[in-house]
Order: sequence, then C-alpha cells, then structure tokens
Amino acid sequence: MRINPLIAPGIFITILVGTLVVAQLSGGWIVSGRTTVDAENMAIADIKGWMTLQQVIDGFRISKEELYPLIGVPDNIPTTTALKDIEPLVTGFEITAVRDALTARAAGTGQNSISTPVSQPIGQSTAQPTMQPATAQVTTQPLITATVRATLTPLAEGTVLPASQIKGKMTLREISDQCAVTFDSLLNGLNLPLTTDPNTSVKTLVDQGLITEVAQVQTLVATLQK
Repeated sequence: MRINPLIAPGIFITILVGTLVVAQLSGGWIVSGRTTVDAENMAIADIKGWMTLQQVIDGFRISKEELYPLIGVPDNIPTTTALKDIEPLVTGFEITAVRDALTARAAGTGQNSISTPVSQPIGQSTAQPTMQPATAQVTTQPLITATVRATLTPLAEGTVLPASQIKGKMTLREISDQCAVTFDSLLNGLNLPLTTDPNTSVKTLVDQGLITEVAQVQTLVATLQK
C-alpha cells in the first residue's frame, strides 16, 4: 500500500502546534505580539512592558511580598496589571528599573535599585504629595510634547554612558550627549520626525506610542556605539 507523502509532514505540524498550545495553556510559554518567552526559564532581558506582575512573579520564582517592595509597587495594584500600565499609576516607576532591581537581587547585593515612589491609589484622584525635582522645564513642539522632568547628573568628561544604562526619564539630547551618538541618528533609527524636541524623554515617546519601550532605544544606541 502506498502512503501519501503529505501525511507525515501533516502529522509533524499537528504535533508541533499541539505542543505549543498545551505549553501556552499550562503557562510554560508566554507569547505576545512581538516575542515568545519561556516562562520557566525567564532571564532579566526577557522582562517586557506587556508582561504582568504575576508573570514576573512566576518567571523569577519570587513572592509578591518580596517583589512589590523591591520594585516600588504598592500593595493595592493587582498582580494582573501589565508593567507598562503601572508607569502612569506609580510616580517614578520604570520597566528598566525593574530589570535593575532583579539583577541586583540575583547578584545578592540586597540593594533596591528602585527608589520607593509615591503612588496614588487606583480609582482615586488625590493631590500629589510634595516631591519636587531639583529643576524642571516644559518644552512644546507641534508633533511631540516634552514632559516636566528632573535634570540628570552629567557624566564625568570623557565618559560614555553604556546603552544598557539608558532610562525612561532621559531625554534624546542627554542620550545623544552621554552615549556619544548623533541626535540625527537617534531620530532616523527610531523613525521619529525631524521636528522632534531634543528635550523629549524616552518615557514620553513610549506614552505617545512613538516607540514601543525603552529597550528599543537601548538596542539602537548599542548598535550606533559599535
């Protein structure tokens, strides 16, 4: 009896798809629109803005009681909340700082690299506690509006900031100056308009949907620095 040559590949594809579906349902794999992460062997670099607090808890085998104080998240935020959705709820919260805090924990330093922010309870509208930055400025452009932000401490002369140290609060001008890359190359690499305000922070670009997350800027600058 002759066997149809299409049967074997069909069986293989069916098994492969079935395995992936079972892994997703069991939580073994986390799949988003942009990437796939092994939830049981998660690395620091795997932490993305679309992940929930629960996925971080499961991926790094850390309890909620330890994670929340470590990354400066108040207890009233549900574990089902995505990391990118916490930024507008908790003052000073950044996804890159979550990676830094878990890196410090893994290294056994016992230090929290995220300063505990002042948060506002969900569902309530209250005045912000007194916490003013040293200096602040607001710059407006037709296409992109920069946010009010604190001025960062400049690096020592001749020092180049590694791409991995770029934070959401940094502006495009600071990244250009401290990482030794041209402003035009940043705009071109991020597909931003030429009228973009140099004082626009990375977090503002993320909030406005012009880039996906801080990691996108870090990857671009790392390439430019080479």
